[in-house]
Amino acid sequence: MLAVLVIVLFQSAVGPVADWMAKQRQSTNEGLRRFQWLDSGAPPASCVGPACGMAAVPLSTARQVGGPGSATVTVRMLWPAPVLIEAGPGRHLVAVGATDGRHPVVARPHDAQADDEDAKDTRPVLLANEVQRDGSSLPITVPAEGFVSAWALDGEHAAQLTPWNRPAHDDPNGYSQLAAIERKSQWQALKMRAIQFQPVPPVVEAMVLRAAVVQPIQVGDAMVLDWQADGALQKSHSQLVPHRNAVGWVTQVQEQGENLRLKVQIPRSSPYGSGHWLWRRLDGMAPGAAPLPSLVQALFFKPGELLGGAPDWSRLERSFFNLPVGEGLRAPAAALDPRCADSAGPARACVWALLQGVAVPVQVNVQPLPGGEVSLVERAVFAGKALRPADWAALPRALRSAYGSPSVPGPSPSRTLLDAKAGTLLQPQPWLRAGLPVSVAKSDPGAKP
Repeated sequence: MLAVLVIVLFQSAVGPVADWMAKQRQSTNEGLRRFQWLDSGAPPASCVGPACGMAAVPLSTARQVGGPGSATVTVRMLWPAPVLIEAGPGRHLVAVGATDGRHPVVARPHDAQADDEDAKDTRPVLLANEVQRDGSSLPITVPAEGFVSAWALDGEHAAQLTPWNRPAHDDPNGYSQLAAIERKSQWQALKMRAIQFQPVPPVVEAMVLRAAVVQPIQVGDAMVLDWQADGALQKSHSQLVPHRNAVGWVTQVQEQGENLRLKVQIPRSSPYGSGHWLWRRLDGMAPGAAPLPSLVQALFFKPGELLGGAPDWSRLERSFFNLPVGEGLRAPAAALDPRCADSAGPARACVWALLQGVAVPVQVNVQPLPGGEVSLVERAVFAGKALRPADWAALPRALRSAYGSPSVPGPSPSRTLLDAKAGTLLQPQPWLRAGLPVSVAKSDPGAKP
């Protein structure tokens, strides 16, 4: 009798021990843990109650700079503090260094540029002339390029500054040479009591929340400041980077608590034309918008050509004509469900895919896009799959057979679940679970949108 009891106990322990041994091999390259399933392989049951007729939408694909591995995050720009310059008693200032009242950019003359030396040019820049009682004037210089962000006219208190703002309406004849000469003449006729100057050095600093970044930001990464939050991710023509957006190069990355402090080198010239990029920024911004907002959407990606932490200036600008591009999956933000996310974070979420008639919670990295959309990239969390172990175990056998191999551990799934044909459930409900039979509402072809 004792021998029989020992045999029974030994047989009952074989399964757990074998399962434990297989689990230990999961961390090696020799094999992965294989679950032993007890289901019969029967087709899943039909949906019940609210699981029937759910709202769903197919995923879409779109071309984007940097491809699906690019990262779009909100960055906090650490622009230098503005400088206030006041005229002495009985004197006034004339902002001769700025282009005109519409483009008050203070920059070095174009003929003084040297493509490879702009980043190292430390010569002072002429901002204004201080005109004295006898009509003579003294030059007022600043150490960096920038723009006139506000001013007070002669006779006004220096604290009563008028901030610069882009005109609400464009003059249809404003781009003619005659109009440009007239604007410059009117601007330099202004007698100012004080000028507020906003410096914009060639290397600026920014803070990024580390948890919001999918791929680590590294020295040599490209950065696009997407002022208008429209173009850097949705380009359908040859110019992958909108010409009104600033393009830079990450030259330093430091960890500061939960943040990354970056130094970004921005070429003074736009990739699509000569002159300082500030000119295009001020010319293209919306009326009432801040010229240099503190919070900006920025796109980070690996460039097609690695130039290192201190790239040659002209090579840096030329590199933006050949940016990497790829197709990315997109979905409405209403399809995200942070409750089913594994290791939830600002850039991590979960979407419920409808595969073979059942709900499947797929782990994804997400990046916000304009228009209430997000970019999706599947994130491997278990055995080369974008599924949690418990969710994988709850799926029907037919689905596991279709998506179960190959399975190779790593940061990217070896077998993806999502594509342009996959449907995702909108407004995921708390009662959803992996493997739950679900059906979607059928649209009426004759119904009006």
